[in-house]
Amino acid sequence: MKLNKDLGMVLLAIWLILTGLLPLLNVSFPASGVILALLAIAAGVLILLQGKRIRNLPSNLGVLLLSIWLIVTGLLSLLAISFPASGTILALLALAAGILILLGR
Repeated sequence: MKLNKDLGMVLLAIWLILTGLLPLLNVSFPASGVILALLAIAAGVLILLQGKRIRNLPSNLGVLLLSIWLIVTGLLSLLAISFPASGTILALLALAAGILILLGR
């Protein structure tokens, strides 16, 4: 695995681990929300940039939706903003991304 090629996925993995571990261990620190938001945004942007090099975008629609979900989730958390039905929209986006990734699309 080349680090610069897979940096978006590495950041995604770190974000997922921290997102799962912090509540599970009941641990938090003052900047944990900001760090998680920045990790999500960075992972999403890097995955999107990597996807631009892939010509057949519809076959990677799940990864595209995942990237968008990461960026929006990070921005909403970092900027402490929300919009009507943001939770529902993000949940549907996450479901669509997960299903498409599992189907290999």
